[in-house]
Amino acid sequence: MRVRANRWLVAAAAVAGSAVLASGCTFHPGQAAVVNGSEISQGTVDDLVQAGCHYFEAQRKVDGSGAGPTKSVAYLRHLFTSNLISFELVDMAASDLHLTVSDAVVAKRSQAPALPTGMSQQDKDLLNQFFADSTRASLQQAVIGAHQADPSVTNADNVTPNTIAAGRAYVRNLAPSQAVTVNPAYGTWSHGRLLGTDGSLSAGQSAAAKRWMVIRAGNQLNNGDNVAGLPSSQTCG
Repeated sequence: MRVRANRWLVAAAAVAGSAVLASGCTFHPGQAAVVNGSEISQGTVDDLVQAGCHYFEAQRKVDGSGAGPTKSVAYLRHLFTSNLISFELVDMAASDLHLTVSDAVVAKRSQAPALPTGMSQQDKDLLNQFFADSTRASLQQAVIGAHQADPSVTNADNVTPNTIAAGRAYVRNLAPSQAVTVNPAYGTWSHGRLLGTDGSLSAGQSAAAKRWMVIRAGNQLNNGDNVAGLPSSQTCG
């Protein structure tokens, strides 16, 4: 069964939300985040954001919608950064427990998003890989949960979604002790959450800056009603 990408974006956000993350105050130049020494480059996040923007734009054309941009760049940046960090933490947790998820099982369980024909192959490849990584993280969490109930379970061959919640709880409890740092332009760690920031306006005190930050916060929650209030450089799709 094929699914629309807006559905897998929501599903991916749930994966990211499963981990409570440690806060960091330093970051490596050129990186969006660093998780236990594993670097997530700015280019990786930015390329995914661009691909996401192109998806929503192409889908709007397919649907024949006359509406303008439907997503904020900030929302997509926040979503992809959160997920890439979560993928690293979930993978680490599974590896530490010597649990495996084979490529064959990921391919079998994946539901590839129905990407519009108007998108470039490069953008399709990026989003399809992201979706596969999201599927792998969900399966890893399912294996972790199953392993807690039955230590003989060490792979994803026969796991079900019923054990994902227990796996999420395991990662959530483990995550605060891990070393996670984030480039301020890609977010701020506060009380175990990735909060949205902007390099140019993070300390903005003017009325215009404060209003813009409120609009952006709404968009990070995927509130489409606020998109029209953003500068054109901060909207897409």
